[in-house]
Formats: sequence, structure tokens, C-alpha cells
Amino acid sequence: MSTTRTADPLGSIDSTELRILHALATTGSLTAAAATLGLSQPAVSQRIKRVETRLAVPLIERSGRGIRLTTAGQILADHGRTVVSEIDAALAAIDDLRGERAGTLRLVGFPSASATLVPMLMRRLAVEAPDVALQYREAEPPAATAMLRDGEVDCALIFDYVGAAELPAGSAFLPLWREEVHLVASDERAAGEQSARLGDFSTEHWIAGCEKCRGHLLAAAGDAGFEPDIIQETDNVPAMLAMAAAGGAVALVPGLALAAARSLPDDARALPLDPPRYRTIGLVSMATANESPQVRLAKRLLASVDGTAWHLEAVAQTA
Repeated sequence: MSTTRTADPLGSIDSTELRILHALATTGSLTAAAATLGLSQPAVSQRIKRVETRLAVPLIERSGRGIRLTTAGQILADHGRTVVSEIDAALAAIDDLRGERAGTLRLVGFPSASATLVPMLMRRLAVEAPDVALQYREAEPPAATAMLRDGEVDCALIFDYVGAAELPAGSAFLPLWREEVHLVASDERAAGEQSARLGDFSTEHWIAGCEKCRGHLLAAAGDAGFEPDIIQETDNVPAMLAMAAAGGAVALVPGLALAAARSLPDDARALPLDPPRYRTIGLVSMATANESPQVRLAKRLLASVDGTAWHLEAVAQTA
């Protein structure tokens, strides 16, 4: 009793053989295809013969001085191009992932991020890339972007109130979230209020924060038709909240800064503005075709953050 041997399934063709068929389709020559792939011509011929034997169908035929693919060969070449492309993409992604798992990430961020976003990033790194060392420094946006420009850090976590951050030449800003700005006042001054219209506080004394925060206060007050009487200045958010709670002055404080302070003083309230005002938080890095794996890792981990705990809204959801 005789048995008939059936051809092996297409799954028996490996990626090298698919690359050979694609090269043959492109060059029309065994010699040229071999040179393209860095193989010898005999090796290419032998691989083609093996596939033809396994599939029991010819894949190439003579055409004048060269060769051409048969219908079966062209089918494999066409589909193989897609398969090989997917394999290459997967291998490139794995190389990227491997590169992300070691080395040093040099990051600078603003103070309220230091108490909120940066610890979260550290926890994520400990799980996903424990061999990456995070070198962190703290600075407000103008100084932070200068550090990036001077090559002292790989990326800068910054905030911007107007959507037009002053960036170093050759850098790019990746917006991640926006956060709402609140007015903080004493319980007595905010009694009975559910929100705050800035015009209603035009006669109050004001507390100003950092350079960019002070600029936002001036712009917001200008939009409301008054110039704020700034009598106190501090970058220390807990101090700002305590001053506002003591009465005699009010302040504009972003949500992340409120979260970083952990809690309001008992005799202070944070009111949402009417109409609301926001600031954007994002990551600045140098725009380069050879971006480091660690910067890609920082972007990926920060972009995956759920800011619910800090009342951050993803920029993509609010655009």
C-alpha cells in the first residue's frame, strides 16, 4: 500500500526565504538578490530549491538572461513583504524595549511635580525598568528648559499657562495633561461661595508665586478688568496656602500644587474659577531622530498616568 506525501504548509517557510523571494521579485536576478541580502548565489539557489520541494510547486523560471517569479512565487513574495515588515517592526520594538530597561534618565521637574508625578514615575520604573537610574533635579520651567538646552538633563517636565511655552531651539513639547487653577481664600472671605469670579476679588490683596505663575495671575486679572495688588510673594505652596488662610490676601493655585500640599489649612478654601482657567503639563525633550530609549520610556510611562487623583485631564481628551 502506497502513501502520498503532501506538501508542507506555508508555515514551514522562514523569514529568510521570504526575504529572498521579495529580493528576487525586486531585482529579477539571483546574483543581485544574493548581493542585496548578503548571501552567496549558491545559497540563494539552494534555499529556493528547498522551498519548491516542500511546496511541490516551482517558484522561479528563466526569463531571457535573468529569472522571474512564477505565479506561486509572486504570491509568496507579495505576502512575504508584509510578513517580513511585521517581523522587522516587532524586532525593532523589542530592541527599543531592551534599550529602555537600562541606563540613566536625567529629568528635571517643577516643585509640585516632585511630590506627585515624580514619585509615581519612580514606582513605574521600579516595576518596568528597575535597572534604569533616575537622576532628578527640581527647577521651575524657565530654568528647567535652560538645563535641557545646556545638556544637563535629557528631558524637562514643565507647565505652561498659555499653550505657547518658550522652548529651546531644536526641542519639542509633548503635552500630557491640563489642570484647573483654583482661587484660595480664607473661610471667612469664601463663605457661601461655590466658585470664584476674579472680578469679585479685584479689591483684595494678592499672593504671587513663581515667575510664570505671577505672569498668569497678571493675565487672568487683566482679562477680568483689574490689576492685582500683589503684596506677598512666595514659591512655597504650603506657605502660600497658610497665608491665604490667615486672611488679608488671596492666591491662584493649580490643582497639582494643591495635591502636593496634601491638604488645605482648616480655615482656607479652594474655589474653582468661573470661567475656569487651566495650565498644561508636558514633557520637553530635544527633537532628534536618535532619541534615547530612556526619553522614550519617560514619555511612555508619563503618558499612561491616570491623573484622577490629582484632577488632571489628559490633553487628548480635552482638545
